Amino acid sequence: MLLKKYMVYGIVILAMLFWSATYIWYKVVFETLRPISVMTIRLLFSSMFLLIFSSLIKKLQIPNRKDFGWLLLLSLFQPFLYFLAESYGVSIVSPTVAAVIISTIPVFTPLVAYLFFRQTITIYNFWGILISFIGVIMVLLGKSFMFDGSVLGLIILIGAVLSALGYAAIIVRLTDKYNAFTIISWQNLFGFFYFLPFFFIFDYKHFVTAPFSQTLVLNLIYLSLFGSSLAYVLFTYSIKTIGITKASLFTNTIPLFTALFAYLKFGETLTAYKYLGIIVVLIGLYLGQTKRTSLIQNKKKKNMTFK
Repeated sequence: MLLKKYMVYGIVILAMLFWSATYIWYKVVFETLRPISVMTIRLLFSSMFLLIFSSLIKKLQIPNRKDFGWLLLLSLFQPFLYFLAESYGVSIVSPTVAAVIISTIPVFTPLVAYLFFRQTITIYNFWGILISFIGVIMVLLGKSFMFDGSVLGLIILIGAVLSALGYAAIIVRLTDKYNAFTIISWQNLFGFFYFLPFFFIFDYKHFVTAPFSQTLVLNLIYLSLFGSSLAYVLFTYSIKTIGITKASLFTNTIPLFTALFAYLKFGETLTAYKYLGIIVVLIGLYLGQTKRTSLIQNKKKKNMTFK
């Protein structure tokens, strides 16, 4: 059991590494293509890969008719609304800023998990989420605590966070019935069809005249294979194994990995204060994975409700 637990943690961290790298790949492809074009191609490649691969390993399930509505709604929240907001947000703010805003998702996910599924929140989960988020802010803002990014980009990325919360409220229902390969395969296929009309209306003329290069194609493949396929399969498996609250907490590591990749790719440097923020995030992550007395149960003993 202990080995399986650490394997799951390794799996979810690998998913975070893939998602962290997407912010770097985004910056490369946005030099040539527009966000809608990128997402359409990304989901086309991803859905084709997952449908073929899942069929070959006999993991692809055909959903029940009543669940197709949930899958369509799931795909509307993510990848469609989430990726639309995320990709436009990343196109006008720095990769690290975008990653930090997205990392606020775990702050709100436990509330969604409780309201929809009555999943309990422990005192240690609560403090872990809060502490790790403080560490993320330290990494983002530094000692000056000044935000110098685009306000419009911030608003758009908040839309991505809200979409992710809607996604979280639905995917837990489906993980009880279907494996990760099935959910992500159908999710990305439906997402592709959501994007397709917008691609032909807004981006097609620009796309056919865009200069394609080997670097551009490779980064599109990375986004499709690692960002839209493997990362989501690994994360969905983690949700099924350790729950949405604990799995989502790991997204606080995304800004840390993104900052590292930004340093390796673009030469961005971290100050000692930001390294301290990384340590704070790791402390919060450890606390968030600790099983102790339920915060909700404690409040019920005092005739209080958590809403």
